[in-house]
Amino acid sequence: MLTVLASSSELRRAQHCCPFAPESSLHAEMETFLISLLACYLAESADQELRMPAIMTPILQRAFRNTLELKLRRSRGDMLQLFLAAVMTKVWKDNFIPASAHYSQGDLKCDGLLQDPLTVFACYGPTNGGDGQSSGSIANAVAKVAEDFFGAIQNWPALKEWIFVSNYVTGTPPQITAKILELAGAHPNRVLKQFGLEQFRLAIFSLSLDDIEELLGDDATDEDFRQLQLPEVQMVINDVMQRVHGSGLNDDQPVIVPAAKLDFNNLPAIYQDRIRLGFQNAGRVGEYLLDHPDPTLDGKIASVFAGKYVELKMQGLQPDEIMDCLYEFTLGGQQNSTPREVAVWSLLAHLFEKCTIFEDHPVEEAKAL
Repeated sequence: MLTVLASSSELRRAQHCCPFAPESSLHAEMETFLISLLACYLAESADQELRMPAIMTPILQRAFRNTLELKLRRSRGDMLQLFLAAVMTKVWKDNFIPASAHYSQGDLKCDGLLQDPLTVFACYGPTNGGDGQSSGSIANAVAKVAEDFFGAIQNWPALKEWIFVSNYVTGTPPQITAKILELAGAHPNRVLKQFGLEQFRLAIFSLSLDDIEELLGDDATDEDFRQLQLPEVQMVINDVMQRVHGSGLNDDQPVIVPAAKLDFNNLPAIYQDRIRLGFQNAGRVGEYLLDHPDPTLDGKIASVFAGKYVELKMQGLQPDEIMDCLYEFTLGGQQNSTPREVAVWSLLAHLFEKCTIFEDHPVEEAKAL
C-alpha cells in the first residue's frame, strides 16, 4: 500500500486541479469524504510516494550538485553500493531492500533489490568517477555488465527490471551503453536501465531538504566560504596535530606559487573549484598560524601535510585520490558540517598555495630540475 504524504490543507489545494473538487458551501462531512476520495485517486495514480520536493535557491542547488559529484567520485567499489542503499531507502522506503557488500556466500549478483516490480541493482564504481579510465578497465566493465546481468536472471528468475548503477560523472562510456542495449534487445521481456549522476540527482532532489542534507551533508556555499569561522580552523589544526607522532621538521620556507599549479596537477574541476573557494581564506589561515602562541606551528603543520602528501604519492594514487585522502585526513573522522568543511578546504587551500601539497612544477619540468 502506498502512502500519500500530504496534509488535509495540501489535499484541499490539490482539489482545485481535480474535476470533483467540492464547492465551499459543502458540509464538512462531504468535504471529508471527497478529501479521502482524492487521496485514494492520488495513491492509485502514483507509482511511488507523493512527496513535497525541497524548495532550494539556485546557489544551494549548485552547492548540492557539487557535493553529489564529489560523493560519487569518492564512491569507489562497495562505497557506491552503500550510497545507493541510503538513497533508495529514502526514495522507496520498505519497497527497497539493501544488500550487504560483504556476503561470504556470494551476493547473488544483487547490490540492492526493489520488491515491486522485482528489480535488481548492479553497482560499478570506478576510481574518480571514471575520469581517465583506461581501455582495459572499460573492457573489464563491459564484461562485468554481462556477468552481473546473466547472474541476476539466473538467481532471480522472476526479475522484471535490471539497473546498472555507476558513479560516472562525465557520462557512461559508449561501450557499456552498447552492451546494455545489446542485452536489452536479446531479453525483451525484461527492462534494462542505467542509473548514474543525473538519476541520482533527480532521485535525491525529489526528497525533503532534511533528507537531502542527511544524504549529501549540509553543503558549503560561496557565502559560507566568505564567513570562515577561525575557531573551526583551530579545532581542525589541533585535531591533526594530536593525531600525528612527533612534531616533524619545521617547513616554513617561502616559495613562489606557480599560477598554473591547479591545472598541471590534473585535479578534477570539482576539486579545483573547492580549492579556489578556499583561496579567499588562505591568507586568514596563514595569519592565524603566524600569530599562534606556538611560533613553530606553521612549520609543523606544513611538515605534517608535506609528509602525508609524499606518503600518498608513493602509493601510486592519482591526484583526485590524494585529495580525497588529504581531505579525510584533515577531517579526521569528525562529523562533517558546513563550518568544518569550509575550515578543512581553507586549510588545504593554504597548504596548496604554500606549495606544501601537490607539485610545484609540471611533471616534465620537475624531472629536468
